[in-house]
Amino acid sequence: MKLNTSIAAAEKWLRPVSVLACTVALSAAITLTFAPTHAQSNTTPSTTSTTTPATTASAPAGQKTYPEFPDGPGKDELIRVCSKCHSPDNVIAAGQSRAGWQDTLEDMAGRGAEGSDDDFNAILNYLAKNYPAPTAPRLNVNAATAAQLVAQLMLTQAEADAIVQYRQANGNFKSLDDLKKVPNVDASKLAAAAAKISFN
Repeated sequence: MKLNTSIAAAEKWLRPVSVLACTVALSAAITLTFAPTHAQSNTTPSTTSTTTPATTASAPAGQKTYPEFPDGPGKDELIRVCSKCHSPDNVIAAGQSRAGWQDTLEDMAGRGAEGSDDDFNAILNYLAKNYPAPTAPRLNVNAATAAQLVAQLMLTQAEADAIVQYRQANGNFKSLDDLKKVPNVDASKLAAAAAKISFN
């Protein structure tokens, strides 16, 4: 009876000790198992920065440069803006006045041509300088018919007939002053058309 009591008492005291021992052993095992992982997690991997070489944009190989256009401010803008929808060579077909080119560029912009205000101003200046309106040839008043005098010098039929008759009677005109001597012709009209008149 005493033996059984002693065993029971021993078990009562040993049980907490065993639990404590197991707990300590388990904690040690956990520490040993996760220690390397914990150490690795605190290590910041080294990184090596890389520098991407800078690249320089260049025009595509074989891009047409339109050498038929004279060099000067506005040429690059003309080729860049106009070549998106048609060949820039179209502008060579016929020159225009500055006002005419302004209307053309506004029409292009309305049709979807893309460019800044500076682009269009540069193009306008370039076109007005290099592709102006063609100059009409002067009219030789010593060989012109009455119909030509009416059409090109804005004279009346009577004034044109008077010039032809005077020329036939007195010979060729040598200057604008000679032409103004023709009776019944408005001298102010002749002065206004002086840039359109030649004498040979």
